[in-house]
Amino acid sequence: MFAYLSGILAEKSPGLVVIDCNGIGYELRIPMSTFDVLPDINEKAKLFTHVHFNTEDGNRLFGFFTTQEKDLFKILITLNRVGPRTALSILSTLSVVDFVTSIHTSNHKLLATTPGLGTKTAQKMIIELKDKINQIDVGTVSAEQIEQLGEDNYKEAEAALTTLGFKAYEISKAFRELRFAKKATTQEIIKQSIQYLYQKRNEL
Repeated sequence: MFAYLSGILAEKSPGLVVIDCNGIGYELRIPMSTFDVLPDINEKAKLFTHVHFNTEDGNRLFGFFTTQEKDLFKILITLNRVGPRTALSILSTLSVVDFVTSIHTSNHKLLATTPGLGTKTAQKMIIELKDKINQIDVGTVSAEQIEQLGEDNYKEAEAALTTLGFKAYEISKAFRELRFAKKATTQEIIKQSIQYLYQKRNEL
């Protein structure tokens, strides 16, 4: 129905914006990932849109800063027991890259950090999305990269870093951005990751 809306940002609040397009105000529900990068009020804004209909609320517009956010939202709402509210919660908790990475690496713990999702639902989501998630083109830790490192080494390093107190999203980002040698050992992955993570913390 609408691919995107481009106009003046008339109102914004966490979860909701109004874009004025030639005198017509369109109300869109948004994830926090989009809210965090919005311009100031009365400045020009462009959001990619999705129209969702149900018998209770009728037509509702959802807005996203990137096409990847929109694509992930559309995939999520096809799952059983995952409606627009849960999909927005996921996008508000995890970046698209971290979500895709968690599916590729079967990281249900990272998914379960989404409020209200739960471990069992996260595990089921991984199974249901394994074949669908490749529709989203993002730079992430791919299945091929995990295979190259060795899945056991990858998971052992992830568990060790978690024990050391690093957060799941921090570990995911480190694994995504670092370039490990082919078939790197668990110890090598841990060492490089710790160096990277401490460096990032010191930059804050």
